Amino acid sequence: RSAPNEILVSIPAGKGDRVLPDIEIEYPAGTFVTVTSGKRVQLWLSDHFLPFLSILGPLIVGLVAILKFRPSWLVPAPLITVDAKVTESISPALAAYLFRDWKADAAKAAFMASVCHLAVKRTLRISSLGEEAEASDLLAKQDRRKSKAGRAKWYDLPAATRLVFGGIAKEPSVGDRRRVKNARPDVRDELHRTITEEYQKIRGIDRWSLAAAASILVLGIAVASFSGLFLFSAAISGLLLTVFLVVAMFRHPERFPVATGTFEQFKQAMSLIVGLPMMAIVALVYIGTTEVISEQWPYLMAILLHIVGVIAVLAMLRIPTAKQRQIRNNMLVLNRYLRGEVDGPANVGRMLRALSAFRRCARHRTSLD
Repeated sequence: RSAPNEILVSIPAGKGDRVLPDIEIEYPAGTFVTVTSGKRVQLWLSDHFLPFLSILGPLIVGLVAILKFRPSWLVPAPLITVDAKVTESISPALAAYLFRDWKADAAKAAFMASVCHLAVKRTLRISSLGEEAEASDLLAKQDRRKSKAGRAKWYDLPAATRLVFGGIAKEPSVGDRRRVKNARPDVRDELHRTITEEYQKIRGIDRWSLAAAASILVLGIAVASFSGLFLFSAAISGLLLTVFLVVAMFRHPERFPVATGTFEQFKQAMSLIVGLPMMAIVALVYIGTTEVISEQWPYLMAILLHIVGVIAVLAMLRIPTAKQRQIRNNMLVLNRYLRGEVDGPANVGRMLRALSAFRRCARHRTSLD
């Protein structure tokens, strides 16, 4: 025994073909550290369970991506006829946004679609479908409330349609006529918010994606804890969060609350000027001064994949659901039907003939019932 917990065995040199005698070594007490039951469990987790946790998070991300993007063998058969029930379940304003694919010109189309809806419901009359359209015979507020049937008919209209009617009613009138386009700037932002809320209600709460993001986050925390990289992972996450907040503030400043009082403004300024830079500096210093040994590198890569997975799943929440895609496809099929490319129900045919007559009357500027 040359030192504590160290034993030196020396065999004299001799011929290479000689047979060595059996050697029996009796280790003294305290040579090896006693392994407790808790230590055995920890060693088993590090040898078997930790690699499994490392790959489980990316597997969940892949499963969510498959269910979101829906490959061809999971997508339902394409629509070949117009589904009138699907069309009637949404407001004309939302239909315009879906048909225009949420582009900039969709706001104008949504406004005019709501105006046409009001004309169809006999809430007002419009002189034409162009920019110079004028509204008249607006249904008075007392007329809407004079009976339960009138109230039910009024509140049966979508919120976007009622909003457009309120904007037109507020415009100054010349006699009984109001310029329709003058109300568009006043209700544009509120109309967009109302349509967005309606679209979110159709989507519903995507609990599966939220549960998947929470599960991936828990798995990443578990991998970081068992591998000894919890603080290192927290520093990386804090640095990424700081960068994300800065980018979001520059791209969408309207999403962040504006401080009203002097003290609130001071706190907000201190958090932006001092808080975020200090968080980034502390995270960079810790990452730069902490050494990651070779055995920890695979687990660090797995933790980074978990962080990317959480971001990817949250980003996929913006992807339309199956019901939302079905409604938009129905809008596109309805357009094809109006062009005579596909078949549809008889009531849509009557609507098409009425629309043609409406356009002919509008061109000749005749009065419309």
